[in-house]
Order: sequence, then C-alpha cells, then structure tokens
Amino acid sequence: MSASEPELKSKERRKGADWLMLLLAALNLGAWFLLMMGLALAHLAKPEFNSGLVQYWGIPIEQEWDKGLVLKLEVLVRWCLVFTAATLVLHQFRNRRRDDGWRLNLFFLLFLSAVVLFVFSTID
Repeated sequence: MSASEPELKSKERRKGADWLMLLLAALNLGAWFLLMMGLALAHLAKPEFNSGLVQYWGIPIEQEWDKGLVLKLEVLVRWCLVFTAATLVLHQFRNRRRDDGWRLNLFFLLFLSAVVLFVFSTID
C-alpha cells in the first residue's frame, strides 16, 4: 500500500456460535454422556466372573444379568439414540455449505447405540 491509499479495515461479520450450534453441541455431549452412563450400567448389570477359586471356596455369585439395570440401560441407550438422531437432523438443516462437516462422531454414536440396544434387548 502506498501512503496515499487509505487502509481498508475488514469488517468482522462473524458473531460466534448461535443458539442452534450451542444446542447441537449440548445434544452431542448429552448423547455421549448417556452412552458412557449406559456402559457403566452394563458393567454393574453383568453377571459376576465364575473362577475356580470362587467355586472352591463356595462363594455365592450372581450368574444372571440384573433385569432392573438392563431395563435402565435400554432406556438410557434409547435416549442416546433420540439425542443423536435429533442432532443429525438439526445439523442437516443447519448446513449451509457443501463442505460443512459431516459430524462422523454422530454416525459412529448412532451405530454404536443401535448395536448396544440390539445386544441388550436380546438378554432375557
């Protein structure tokens, strides 16, 4: 630039994240949190390990899945699926450009939640 030309200052038009992007982030975090809570419940609901030492000492162990915790787990995973699907649908409406992100973590979460729900729905 020469001394005679005025400096053009670019006007900042970005305002940051709007309420919809904050909602999408909150739904995404909520879905991951629900899945982690579901995995913790699965750990608590599973039958105990039956080793030779346990059999030798005659220690009573739980041999079946805890039905109440499995039902709570299914509810958590269903809510996780709802949060994930809502986030994916809202994100599709929010995309403005062709090169906007795909949110692959949501597809992975949707697949993982569906598999967990299928597996735990087969437990009698």
